[in-house]
Formats: sequence, structure tokens, C-alpha cells
Amino acid sequence: MKSHRHLIGVVNQLTELAKKHKKKTAFFIGSTAKVNKGSFYFTPVRELTSVFFAGAVVYSEHQAFEICRDVDGKVDIILVDAEKKILGKDALTGTISNIERLARETVTISSLWTYKGNDLTVEAVDLLIEELFSSEAKGVGGKNAAILGAGNLGSKLALKLVERGMNVAITRRNKRKLHLIGVALNYIKPTPTIAKLTTATDHTKACINADVVIGCARGNPVIYPETMEQIKDTAIIIDVGKGTLTPESIKLAYKRKIPIYRLDVTAAIEGLIQSLIFNKTSVSNLGRKTLHNNICLVTRGLLGSEGEVVVDNVNQPQYIYGLADGRGDFVRRLSAKQQKIVESVKEYIVRNET
Repeated sequence: MKSHRHLIGVVNQLTELAKKHKKKTAFFIGSTAKVNKGSFYFTPVRELTSVFFAGAVVYSEHQAFEICRDVDGKVDIILVDAEKKILGKDALTGTISNIERLARETVTISSLWTYKGNDLTVEAVDLLIEELFSSEAKGVGGKNAAILGAGNLGSKLALKLVERGMNVAITRRNKRKLHLIGVALNYIKPTPTIAKLTTATDHTKACINADVVIGCARGNPVIYPETMEQIKDTAIIIDVGKGTLTPESIKLAYKRKIPIYRLDVTAAIEGLIQSLIFNKTSVSNLGRKTLHNNICLVTRGLLGSEGEVVVDNVNQPQYIYGLADGRGDFVRRLSAKQQKIVESVKEYIVRNET
């Protein structure tokens, strides 16, 4: 009951802010692999370029259903975590709950979009690290990172950072899974990438000479004073799992003037919202059109047949991207006849603009 009143209060706040600033409203429903018998918890109200948004992280399908039911029609957009992380009621079979399916069955008024929570977090960490080292000539290239807790999120992040040129050490309690993850990530990273990924079951060893330490455990302390002793004075710490540092470690970090970042995903959410808006418009505009002179237009995003002119929008074209070669690429050197086709489309665009 208390959570319901809080939810309505948050939605009302979003509505008032959106009306005042002429923006849309969005509500995120996130999921977590953590087990908690309590109620869902809320994330703060935040402002982006085109929307005001807030959210809640749920521990069960029932909680997701309650939010969908109470929020539907009261916000413009409901975004639901599509990752299947919540354990179902049947512990024997390990059935995984599906809040995406539930939301699709429940939401009938608001626009329903989906996202992947872990991918959003990985993107946020990557953006943060890139910005923090942006003043250096090599960026993060050649830097050393330690990811403490190589689950789904930590493993995805490790690959992303290795691809950037960072040497990454990952840890996990299960030795067998840790070994398999290490082998897999080193196997699938790009062949020209010389940066290496190593594994360690000891957090302290993983942090030796680290420039970046990332706590990815689920709220459990993995960064201890002895861990702190191994990292550089110029290092940074990112608490992704919320609560991955012991109180003693925090004090030691402050004493050494080592910054601790509690991950903020707002930048990644901004990118997500804008991408979803653009993508929905882009996909809805996919198509083909034949002009009166038998010249064929095709929207970018579709495989153009040989000779089709690729444009941004076949109904109201403004930009020409090239002439399709029929194999998914553009004709690089246009013949006189092909150049004439492109020029005809340019004339068509000019006529329609006027």
C-alpha cells in the first residue's frame, strides 16, 4: 500500500514536470538477480533531453504487474527490462520469470519499449572510463583494469574494455566458470587486439598495478584494504554493484585521494531513449518507391537491389546515400548512366522541397 502511494506520487511528479517543460514522461521497470522478499525500490526522477523519467527495480513478476497496471496510461512510455533474471516460484525447475511478456499482456495505453539492463550498465561504465581518460594520448590503451565479479555484466564489460586496448583481469568465485569465461573472451576478441584478459580467483592479485578497479559483485564487499594496497595512486574505483567497498577501503581511498565513482547510468539512458525514438521512426519509414521515370528508391536499412538509389525516406527524401550494388554495399565508381540516375533523384528532391 505504501509502495503504491509512493508510485502514484512519483508518476504525478513526472507528469507535472513534463507538462511544465513540455516533455514526455517515461517509467523504467528494471529487474535484478538479487533475491529479496521485500517490495520493489524506486530510482530517482531525472531529466533528459526529451523526457522526464523515473523507475523501479522489481524482485518478482507480481511487483512488475502491479507497476504496469498502475502506471499504464499515466506516463507516455513504459520501458521494461527484457533480460530474464528473476527466479520464478518453482525453485526445483529454476523457472525464470518473464516480466517483458507480462508487460506486453498488461500495458494497453502507454507506449511499451524494452531494454537490457546489464547492457545499459556496461555502456555507462564504458562511457565513464572513456571520458575519465580522454585527455591522454592513448586514451585507455595500455591501461590495466580489474573487474571484481565476472558475471554476465562483468564479462560483457571485460570484452568491451579489452577491445578498447585495456589489459583486464577478472575474478569470480567459481574457478571452472572463471576459466571458461577467460578462454571464451580471449577467443572472441578481435585478432589484432594485443590487449590481454587474465583471470584470478584472488581479488588482491587481480588488482596489482591496476589503473581502474570495478566492483561488479551484487552489493557484496570485494574491495578490501589489502586490495587497495595493490592499485596505483592515480587509479580510479567504480562501484557498479553498490556496496562493493568495505568502510575501511573507502577511508583508505579518501586518504590516498583515489576517487570512487558510484555508477550513474543517466548518460547511457539518454543514448538509449534517443536511439529508440530514432529507430522506431526509421523502421516505420522502411520501404521502396518507383518514380515516374522508373528510377527506384529504397530506404537505408533495407538491402538495396542493384541500381536502386538509397535515400533517408522514400516518401520525403532529403538525403541520397548512394547507388546500391545489390550486395549490401554502394557502387563506388559511378558510370555516366548511373551518375545520371543519381542526378535525377537530386532534381526530384529539389522539386519536392519547393
